[in-house]
Amino acid sequence: MSDALETEPRHILFLDDDDTLVFLVRRLLERRGYRVTAFSDPIQAIDAVRAHPEGFDLLLTDFNMPGMSGLDVAKAVLAINPVLPVAVASGYITDELQSQARAAGVREVVFKTDAIDAFCEVVARLTS
Repeated sequence: MSDALETEPRHILFLDDDDTLVFLVRRLLERRGYRVTAFSDPIQAIDAVRAHPEGFDLLLTDFNMPGMSGLDVAKAVLAINPVLPVAVASGYITDELQSQARAAGVREVVFKTDAIDAFCEVVARLTS
């Protein structure tokens, strides 16, 4: 029982090109006991995983970002750490996106308009 109390919080890597959402989701997850590293630049997120391949318990990324999609980020990160759970958030989820996400190694696609509750539920499920 004391081991469970002494474990470090799960470390979430959050990526979204909207700085306001980055701030809000980071605070929300931190209030729920997670350690959060958040970026609005996909290259910075990939570099963080490259610098610490085993340092994160989950990548939660936006799908639609300028320059690099969430699926591109997922592929790059999974090439570094193939066992890292990855979830992608999108405001428009199609069967094609679901299929492409599965093919890229993404474990969950989250509907972005339900972001707050859905993000927390997915984070809890994929980090347990």
